[in-house]
Amino acid sequence: MFYKFATTLVLLVILDAIWLTATLSNSRQVFAKLQGQPLQIRWIPAVLTYLLMAAALWFFVVKDATDWLSAGSKGAGLGLAMYGLYDLTNYSTLTNYPLSFALTDIVWGSLLFGTTAGLATLI
Repeated sequence: MFYKFATTLVLLVILDAIWLTATLSNSRQVFAKLQGQPLQIRWIPAVLTYLLMAAALWFFVVKDATDWLSAGSKGAGLGLAMYGLYDLTNYSTLTNYPLSFALTDIVWGSLLFGTTAGLATLI
């Protein structure tokens, strides 16, 4: 049980780190515009966010998955819901939150959760 959760967490962090590194320049611009200052990460809440995302993915998808394909599909659905909630809330409440940024992040969240769930089940 712990092995599957740990695998889910590690995969989630690695895959998202790759994405965040690749899109860092654009993200910095968006958040600087939103905050009126450069992006500053609060590390404790960031770690808690990843723990929560991995826990949700493990509990709702990976824990009882029987094959990687269905886990990937269910993971993508969960990612769509979680990232959609986050990004559409931001888009609806933050004046300078770009729609293109929101949509790209929603697609990424779906891919991230789907890939993570599929791989965590396969491993």
